[in-house]
Order: sequence, then C-alpha cells, then structure tokens
Amino acid sequence: MALPEQARIVPISDEESRRDNADRALIERITAGRDHTAMETLYVQYRPRLGSFLRRLTYDNSLIEESYNDVMLKVWDKAHQYKGQSKVSSWVFSIAYRTCLRMVKKQNVRQRTFDMFGGRDVATDIPGDISVDGSIEQTDLISRAIDTLSAKHRLVIELSYFSGYSTEEVGQIVHCPTNTVKTRLHHARKKIRSFVEEVTET
Repeated sequence: MALPEQARIVPISDEESRRDNADRALIERITAGRDHTAMETLYVQYRPRLGSFLRRLTYDNSLIEESYNDVMLKVWDKAHQYKGQSKVSSWVFSIAYRTCLRMVKKQNVRQRTFDMFGGRDVATDIPGDISVDGSIEQTDLISRAIDTLSAKHRLVIELSYFSGYSTEEVGQIVHCPTNTVKTRLHHARKKIRSFVEEVTET
C-alpha cells in the first residue's frame, strides 16, 4: 500500500476565493474602524472550522471554548497586522496553532493531542491509494494508525489532507519551510503505512 510522496496541491476554488474576499473585507472593517459587527460576523463564521481544529487537541469543551475566545481576541487585537499575503483563514489558523500549542503544553495532554478523527467517518477522507473499504474495522485501523504519530506529524496530515491546505499554506500556518512540511508528510505517511501493514499481516 504505497502512499503518495507529494502532498496534494489544492487550488483555490471560486467559493474559497469569495469566502476569502469576504473575510478580507471584514478584517479591513475591523482594522479601519474597530467594527464590532464585522468582528461578530467573523467570530460566528470561524467557529465551526476552528472548533473542529481545537477538538483535535482536547476533548475538554470548556478548554475549547476558552481557547477559541482567546484566538478570536487575538484576531481582534492583531487585525492591523494582517498583510494580505495569504488567505485570511491561513492567518487565523496560524494564530490558532500557536494558541493551541501553548494550551496543550500547559495542560500536559500531549499524548492525546491532535486526535484527528473523533467520531468522524474518515474512510473517504484518507488521500492517495490507501485502500479503505468503509467498514468500522478498517476505519478504526486508520484512526489508530494516525493516532500513533507525533503531534507535528498529525498536524500536517490534518491540515493538508482534511482541511485542504497546500504545503505552502501549511508552512505559513505552522511557521516552517515548505520542504519541512513535505518531510513531515513523508514521515507521517511512512509510519501510517508501516502500522497498517503490520496489523493487517498478523
């Protein structure tokens, strides 16, 4: 079961472009006039995506809520620092990434961080040519395989394969070179393959 050696490069769709333009307009309103209505709109719109991202780090709902509020407060305070060189969502996720790592370190729950699946059916989400038949057993196997990865490896898998960010955008979010992202993806895929092959051969 060979895994792809390169991460998917996901072109921005028309819908993503429209969403980013709308986000940029909100950021501009926040920067120019400290527009509370614009901030409230951004707060509501990002809750589903960031809530899912934070849930990879902890099952503690109160901690998720606290972290989300902290992220959005930083967005409010730092809106003027957004330079428009990346999608607004990449910039927001970058803030969330740093906030989440601090949260996880403080709570000393690194062993259960970046739980990428939870109750999701991930059978159709695994990229490349991993064969997943959609059964509960096979889905559980893939979940267990990814759960063995380090936090950094799990994070790049999450952002690249399940959140749809390109390797360049992942690098912007986690503050490392694109080649480092590709290296982490390579090692993560290799470990997933080894785990799946070992379990299925016994």
